[in-house]
Amino acid sequence: MENELTKNMSQIASYIQTLEANIAAISSVADTVKHTVGPKGLDVMLVDQYGDFKCTNDGVEVLSSIQIQHPAAKLLIEISKAQEKHVGDGTTSVVIFANEILRLSLQKIKEGYQTIPLIKGLNKALEKVIELLERHSTPINRVDDPRLRSVTHIAARGDKEITDLLTKLSEDVANANSFEYLVSEFNLFESIYTCSRRESEIIGGYFIPKRPHYNYDSDFYDPKCLIIDGPLEPEAFSSEVISTDTGVSHLDQSVEKLFSIAEKIKNVGIKAIFLSASILPKLEEYFIKEGIFVLSNLRQKDINALLRISGASKVNRQRVLSADNSELKSISGDLESIQKSFSPLGVFIKGTKAYEATILLAAELDSALAEKKRIAIDAAHAYKKCLESGYVLGGGIAEINLIERLKRSQDSLSYNKDTMVGFDIIVEALPALFKQIVFNAGYDPDEKLNLIDFHASNKNGIDLETGEIINYDFSGILDPLASKISIFKIVKELVSQVLKIKMILQAK
Repeated sequence: MENELTKNMSQIASYIQTLEANIAAISSVADTVKHTVGPKGLDVMLVDQYGDFKCTNDGVEVLSSIQIQHPAAKLLIEISKAQEKHVGDGTTSVVIFANEILRLSLQKIKEGYQTIPLIKGLNKALEKVIELLERHSTPINRVDDPRLRSVTHIAARGDKEITDLLTKLSEDVANANSFEYLVSEFNLFESIYTCSRRESEIIGGYFIPKRPHYNYDSDFYDPKCLIIDGPLEPEAFSSEVISTDTGVSHLDQSVEKLFSIAEKIKNVGIKAIFLSASILPKLEEYFIKEGIFVLSNLRQKDINALLRISGASKVNRQRVLSADNSELKSISGDLESIQKSFSPLGVFIKGTKAYEATILLAAELDSALAEKKRIAIDAAHAYKKCLESGYVLGGGIAEINLIERLKRSQDSLSYNKDTMVGFDIIVEALPALFKQIVFNAGYDPDEKLNLIDFHASNKNGIDLETGEIINYDFSGILDPLASKISIFKIVKELVSQVLKIKMILQAK
């Protein structure tokens, strides 16, 4: 019995040792990025192996650049990147909350609480946090809601130019189409490009960052267009096949069929062809000679956008070949213009069925331009997610407001003490983001936390300029609900994985 007890104690000690090492590695990563969070966060200078550098306060940029060997720290980085991919922001918040929850969990496990029941409690508490956030968020129902601008301004790091451009572009798209189109169809964060111009501006039209093979003499106006899914080139033949007379004959027939398609397209008055794949060079030359615009090998998102703005139907070459003239006209679309003069990088296309536009960002330095685009994309994600999901108070106040509600829900549960302690950990961890933001602004986090009323209807937070209490809802210090939901879902996954690691072995 004594030997069995000794063995169990040894296994527990080994697990705690592994957990301590894993959490220490995660804490070192957290220390790297936590000072960047909030409007008073500082930048990190990233220097590569060639001595090139850039300054950024973007969490995912920092995490992607640092050299990490410890597997638990790598796990934190990879899972945190999922936040950036899913909602475009909140990576640093994931790291801050996960690190705090793991730190508190380690303390409880050292005190003798069982890991698996504790994880169950953490998961239940985090699920309740998500439920409460959803229940107490506020929806956005119109494009001119000033809270949209507030969310965008915060995500844009206070950059007025970026905020103005995103707000104006979105309002133009919604007013020209509908609010529903802006929410469900328009990809705001994919409408941002950079260019060597004196000033940033909005250009009407969907931008395709690809130039046609031929330098057309002029732009195209009111062209009918055809959108083809697939190539316009002969079927692939092996070298052995085309070395025979029969193979050559098949190839000639395939080319002849393509030219019959081209003739039909020309005869119905189509003046623009867009393809998701390649086109036979001789066929492209034929179209160019006939004054037909051709753009091939397009991304699927470009094809989808062209379908939206032109009203065309996506077809393959077999459909074009079998269609008569009236059917071919019915599956074609209508464009207002194809303009090549704005950028050496691609073309702007205006449709007749839906209006879209593009932001061209400008800056003096290439390094500044890259950072400006990253910030603009983050802000665009925040704007779009706020449209889709609504908003909650920012600055870590939404999490603090959950504390009393989470405690009340805990009182109604009848789990064992090891599970209930998971709720205690989450309650204690919820102020972590607020405290870090306040610390980065130069204030005592605990002192400022004592000024906040912990109740569901609280709308007050700390003015990071003066240190005084202000109304966050009135001041527009807000976050998209979708970002918060994603943060806690990813934290839940990350914490569970790390706490379940008993040992780290070198695999083959």
